[in-house]
Amino acid sequence: MSQSVIAILLSLMLFISNLFGGSPTIMPPQTNGSSQEQTYTVSGRIRNAPVTLYDTPSNDSKKIATGPANTPVTLLAESGDWYKIQLPDGTAGWALKILVSTSGNTGPLAKEVYGYFVQNTNLPSQPSLAANFQQMTGVTPWSFSLDDQGNIIPQMDAQVLAQTLQFAGQRQLKTLALISNYDKKTERFSGELAHTLLQSPTNRRKAVDSIYRTIRDWGLSGVNIDFEHVYPSDREYFSQFLRELSGRLKPAGLLVTVAIPAKTIDDPKASWSGAFDYKAIGEAVDRIMIMAYDQHYTGGAPGPIASIGWVEQVLKFATSQVSPTKIILGVAGYGYSWQKPGNAYSVTYQRAVELAAQGGGIRWDATHKAPFAHYQGREMWFENAASISYKLDLVNKYNIKGIALWRLGQEDPQIWPVVASKLSF
Repeated sequence: MSQSVIAILLSLMLFISNLFGGSPTIMPPQTNGSSQEQTYTVSGRIRNAPVTLYDTPSNDSKKIATGPANTPVTLLAESGDWYKIQLPDGTAGWALKILVSTSGNTGPLAKEVYGYFVQNTNLPSQPSLAANFQQMTGVTPWSFSLDDQGNIIPQMDAQVLAQTLQFAGQRQLKTLALISNYDKKTERFSGELAHTLLQSPTNRRKAVDSIYRTIRDWGLSGVNIDFEHVYPSDREYFSQFLRELSGRLKPAGLLVTVAIPAKTIDDPKASWSGAFDYKAIGEAVDRIMIMAYDQHYTGGAPGPIASIGWVEQVLKFATSQVSPTKIILGVAGYGYSWQKPGNAYSVTYQRAVELAAQGGGIRWDATHKAPFAHYQGREMWFENAASISYKLDLVNKYNIKGIALWRLGQEDPQIWPVVASKLSF
């Protein structure tokens, strides 16, 4: 890894505030004359990477020393995103909070954490699942789709699906089969397919039977329905389909969950989200996964994938319609790079870091709580551990059920210790 990339990775940490569960409890805190700085004495430890100590709480200030990984330290003060720490040799300086541990191991997860799993030769989900399953409670493979008559269509190699389910089952993770209206012929979600399926009681009944048999045959915990581009005129038909599906699956002890677009108001005529009646859907299913991403998308203007203000508005509306105990916040692991409005492509977190190194490095939008960069005439926004951290705070603030990551393999690996800290007992 190049030195420029390493520098960018370290600079990202500047933007993470109290990432690992907040400040240590100190009784009583003492001020040193600054309204933003508290002083105290408490033990800590440098995490598993060397730490640069600075003269002031800023990475633009003078570098004092480097603390080796796993070194025990004494915390002397804190200011914003920084701790003032003292090394065993007596050297003291400011270090980013994310690099210093102040607590022991986290407990079991207090929230549900799902990871979407996609079979992809170039960017597989399996390595992330294998590395991070301990911070998860469930996995959702991109498994099947439905045709317009209600027949199940495989979307994943049977052997890969079997291996994924076996891996998850052995580790007591819930397994939810994602079933969509994705049309392989056109390689897109099909509103027309959904229309033909949903408006026909016969086709809906066949779909329910097909899903039930498939879930039982594969030994899954349940289903995650992901219908997109559904026509607003099919709003009630979609809700009725979920009622019928729940009526069949729930008595058998199978979970019924649904992925739905994020919105801040209910406009039944809206082309993207009008078909999704939050209240009716919430009454029918066990969980709703709100896809709280693509606030800015490839076909629009550049901007954050999911600004913190927008995500909070989404949760305010959702919790006004659905019990928080049923709401799962969908979070993104990716980003978009725009050449101009309407012309963008998706990037993984790792690719975003590499591309940012070609320009002025990664920058942070303090209002949106999101990283961005400019390079080669392009504008790029993405998600990282810092931006996800703020969203996890909203999960706790609104006391919703948990999160679902789209998707495993694209994300900043550092989100997982953040999840373990923020969403654990």
